[in-house]
Amino acid sequence: MHIPTTFVNFVDKATRWLYYWTDGRIGGKQGKYSMLLLHTVGRKTGQVRTHTLLYLRDGENMVVCASNNGQSHYPGWYWNLKANPRARVQAGRQHYNVVAEEVTGAEYDRLWQKFLETISLYADHRKRTARPFPILLLKPVRQED
Repeated sequence: MHIPTTFVNFVDKATRWLYYWTDGRIGGKQGKYSMLLLHTVGRKTGQVRTHTLLYLRDGENMVVCASNNGQSHYPGWYWNLKANPRARVQAGRQHYNVVAEEVTGAEYDRLWQKFLETISLYADHRKRTARPFPILLLKPVRQED
Protein backbone atom coordinates (compact mmCIF):
# COMPACT_ATOMS: atom_id res chain seq x y z
CA MET A 1 0.00 0.00 0.00
CA HIS A 2 1.55 3.28 -1.12
CA ILE A 3 0.80 6.29 1.06
CA PRO A 4 1.04 9.58 -0.89
CA THR A 5 3.88 11.86 0.21
CA THR A 6 1.51 14.82 0.64
CA PHE A 7 -0.53 12.77 3.12
CA VAL A 8 2.62 11.65 4.98
CA ASN A 9 3.76 15.30 5.24
CA PHE A 10 0.33 16.36 6.52
CA VAL A 11 0.30 13.62 9.17
CA ASP A 12 3.88 14.55 10.16
CA LYS A 13 2.88 18.18 10.75
CA ALA A 14 -0.33 17.27 12.58
CA THR A 15 1.49 14.80 14.84
CA ARG A 16 4.22 17.34 15.64
CA TRP A 17 1.53 19.85 16.59
CA LEU A 18 -0.32 17.35 18.80
CA TYR A 19 2.91 16.24 20.46
CA TYR A 20 3.85 19.83 21.21
CA TRP A 21 0.49 21.02 22.55
CA THR A 22 -0.19 17.92 24.65
CA ASP A 23 3.41 17.38 25.81
CA GLY A 24 3.33 13.91 24.31
CA ARG A 25 -0.02 12.81 25.74
CA ILE A 26 -1.30 12.57 22.14
CA GLY A 27 0.84 11.68 19.13
CA GLY A 28 2.97 8.90 20.54
CA LYS A 29 0.83 6.28 18.82
CA GLN A 30 -0.66 6.25 15.34
CA GLY A 31 -2.81 3.18 15.23
CA LYS A 32 -0.54 0.35 16.30
CA TYR A 33 2.68 2.25 15.50
CA SER A 34 4.89 4.02 18.04
CA MET A 35 5.92 7.52 17.00
CA LEU A 36 8.66 9.81 18.23
CA LEU A 37 9.72 13.36 17.54
CA LEU A 38 13.29 13.66 16.34
CA HIS A 39 14.94 17.08 16.72
CA THR A 40 18.13 17.38 14.66
CA VAL A 41 20.34 20.33 13.78
CA GLY A 42 20.18 21.16 10.08
CA ARG A 43 23.54 20.46 8.48
CA LYS A 44 23.24 23.48 6.18
CA THR A 45 21.16 25.91 8.24
CA GLY A 46 22.15 25.11 11.82
CA GLN A 47 18.45 25.37 12.71
CA VAL A 48 16.57 22.72 14.67
CA ARG A 49 14.51 20.47 12.41
CA THR A 50 11.77 18.25 13.83
CA HIS A 51 10.27 15.14 12.25
CA THR A 52 7.78 12.53 13.37
CA LEU A 53 9.14 9.01 12.86
CA LEU A 54 7.96 5.47 13.38
CA TYR A 55 10.29 3.71 15.77
CA LEU A 56 10.97 0.47 17.56
CA ARG A 57 12.52 -0.16 20.93
CA ASP A 58 15.63 -2.29 21.19
CA GLY A 59 16.55 -2.40 24.83
CA GLU A 60 16.99 1.21 25.96
CA ASN A 61 17.63 2.36 22.39
CA MET A 62 15.09 3.68 19.93
CA VAL A 63 15.50 2.43 16.36
CA VAL A 64 14.50 4.37 13.24
CA CYS A 65 14.70 3.53 9.56
CA ALA A 66 15.49 6.11 6.85
CA SER A 67 13.01 4.67 4.34
CA ASN A 68 11.56 8.11 3.52
CA ASN A 69 8.26 6.45 2.56
CA GLY A 70 10.08 4.55 -0.21
CA GLN A 71 11.24 7.67 -2.03
CA SER A 72 14.42 7.49 -4.12
CA HIS A 73 16.27 9.97 -1.87
CA TYR A 74 17.29 9.83 1.77
CA PRO A 75 15.32 11.92 4.27
CA GLY A 76 16.90 15.18 5.39
CA TRP A 77 17.00 14.06 9.03
CA TYR A 78 19.31 11.21 8.02
CA TRP A 79 21.86 13.63 6.51
CA ASN A 80 21.53 15.87 9.58
CA LEU A 81 22.37 12.94 11.86
CA LYS A 82 25.30 11.95 9.65
CA ALA A 83 26.70 15.49 10.00
CA ASN A 84 25.91 15.71 13.73
CA PRO A 85 24.83 12.48 15.46
CA ARG A 86 23.70 14.28 18.62
CA ALA A 87 19.96 14.95 18.69
CA ARG A 88 16.95 15.27 20.96
CA VAL A 89 14.03 12.82 20.98
CA GLN A 90 10.58 12.90 22.50
CA ALA A 91 8.86 9.52 22.84
CA GLY A 92 5.48 10.06 24.45
CA ARG A 93 6.07 12.31 27.47
CA GLN A 94 9.73 11.30 27.79
CA HIS A 95 12.52 13.50 26.44
CA TYR A 96 15.99 12.17 25.67
CA ASN A 97 19.31 13.44 24.43
CA VAL A 98 20.58 10.79 22.03
CA VAL A 99 23.52 9.89 19.87
CA ALA A 100 22.68 8.26 16.55
CA GLU A 101 24.63 5.27 15.34
CA GLU A 102 24.04 3.61 11.98
CA VAL A 103 23.98 -0.19 12.16
CA THR A 104 25.47 -2.62 9.64
CA GLY A 105 25.95 -6.34 9.09
CA ALA A 106 24.15 -8.87 11.26
CA GLU A 107 22.78 -6.11 13.51
CA TYR A 108 21.21 -4.44 10.46
CA ASP A 109 19.68 -7.75 9.33
CA ARG A 110 18.24 -8.41 12.80
CA LEU A 111 16.71 -4.95 13.10
CA TRP A 112 15.41 -4.94 9.51
CA GLN A 113 13.54 -8.18 10.24
CA LYS A 114 12.16 -6.61 13.41
CA PHE A 115 10.89 -3.63 11.33
CA LEU A 116 9.25 -5.94 8.80
CA GLU A 117 7.54 -7.95 11.55
CA THR A 118 6.32 -4.88 13.40
CA ILE A 119 5.67 -2.34 10.65
CA SER A 120 4.52 -3.97 7.42
CA LEU A 121 4.72 -0.65 5.55
CA TYR A 122 8.48 -1.10 5.18
CA ALA A 123 8.08 -4.07 2.84
CA ASP A 124 6.08 -1.80 0.52
CA HIS A 125 8.67 0.98 0.82
CA ARG A 126 11.38 -1.49 -0.21
CA LYS A 127 9.51 -2.30 -3.45
CA ARG A 128 9.53 1.33 -4.60
CA THR A 129 13.26 2.05 -4.59
CA ALA A 130 16.60 0.29 -4.96
CA ARG A 131 18.44 2.50 -2.48
CA PRO A 132 19.39 1.06 0.90
CA PHE A 133 17.36 2.01 3.96
CA PRO A 134 19.77 2.98 6.72
CA ILE A 135 18.78 1.88 10.21
CA LEU A 136 19.92 4.01 13.12
CA LEU A 137 20.04 3.39 16.83
CA LEU A 138 19.18 6.44 18.88
CA LYS A 139 21.12 5.83 22.07
CA PRO A 140 20.09 7.87 25.12
CA VAL A 141 22.90 9.79 26.77
CA ARG A 142 22.93 11.23 30.25
CA GLN A 143 23.07 14.97 30.56
CA GLU A 144 26.29 16.17 32.12
CA ASP A 145 25.87 18.10 35.34
